[in-house]
Amino acid sequence: MKKSQHFPEAFYRVTVRGLMQDGDKFLLGHHKDSTWETFGGGLDFGEDPREALRREILEEVGCEVSYISERPVLALPHIVHDRRGMDWFYNFPIYYSIKFDISKFDPSLQYSELKWFTLEQIQTLPIFEGEEGIKQGLKTLLGNE
Repeated sequence: MKKSQHFPEAFYRVTVRGLMQDGDKFLLGHHKDSTWETFGGGLDFGEDPREALRREILEEVGCEVSYISERPVLALPHIVHDRRGMDWFYNFPIYYSIKFDISKFDPSLQYSELKWFTLEQIQTLPIFEGEEGIKQGLKTLLGNE
């Protein structure tokens, strides 16, 4: 296994992410770096994952979450390079099914817009670096591998 000078061997950045689905479409946020992503962020030490997801969505979207699945629906661990001042680290996003009222969206926060996309459309989008696996992950989730 490749060693890093920045962290111990077992270091993972755990993130909680929300998948909002309506029929065959998924809601994504347009990030200020021109990429698209699901909603969520880092899990703080000792924090309940579902509460962390509520907090992150309120901070980044401005919306109160009305539903979070009891259990994760997807997990997509992967390596991220040259971020957070490290040469590389493992990112471990855990995805929950969510719902929130998009009419309360605040574009002054993290995203300039929210938009619904089909699985096929998502395959062509520039995706935020921490979520490269979401294209294949959604195929697996929907049984379209």
